[in-house]
Amino acid sequence: MSNIAPDDPRVKLAEDRTVLAAERTYASWLRTGLAFLGVGLAAQRFLREVLPAWPLRVLALALFACALACFVAAAWRDGAIRTRLNQAQIHLMPRALTLGVAILLIAISGLAAIVLWWP
Repeated sequence: MSNIAPDDPRVKLAEDRTVLAAERTYASWLRTGLAFLGVGLAAQRFLREVLPAWPLRVLALALFACALACFVAAAWRDGAIRTRLNQAQIHLMPRALTLGVAILLIAISGLAAIVLWWP
């Protein structure tokens, strides 16, 4: 085992780094999903004159699906990290906040896909 005692300050610093890294990862999943969503909306808006309707719709829906996957992954990873860090002394962002933001973005992606599918 390790020679480091649980009350060693290095343990607290390691928990801090782990929690901060998890929050950065959560934010990057959301940022990537928002980028997919934005590109899908921009493609639908600005490529109407360049591409036929059907391939453009498929492209936009594929980008919305990628956005949805990113938002689901963000919520899933946040839950997995919380399970592993349930004994940590550092405070995590409230689960209602992280899950609520992910659910809101999932709903927005779904709504964008529905609006795109029915002209």
